[in-house]
Amino acid sequence: MARAIIHNSDYASVEAAKAAIDRYFSERNDHFQKHPRRAGKKLWGKERVEPEFNEANNCKDPRW
Repeated sequence: MARAIIHNSDYASVEAAKAAIDRYFSERNDHFQKHPRRAGKKLWGKERVEPEFNEANNCKDPRW
């Protein structure tokens, strides 16, 4: 979401930014309702850190 909406954007107000975030989720959910698919091999096993709770883990994309 950060790369798709927030970064490199200049919204006129906080309300405009919130509207863009709401629109992003709405469009994304509509798309996946119409075209369902499983995450499967594309997602699982590609974690940057061990998949366990640790307050020191920072799973944010390092490029942002």
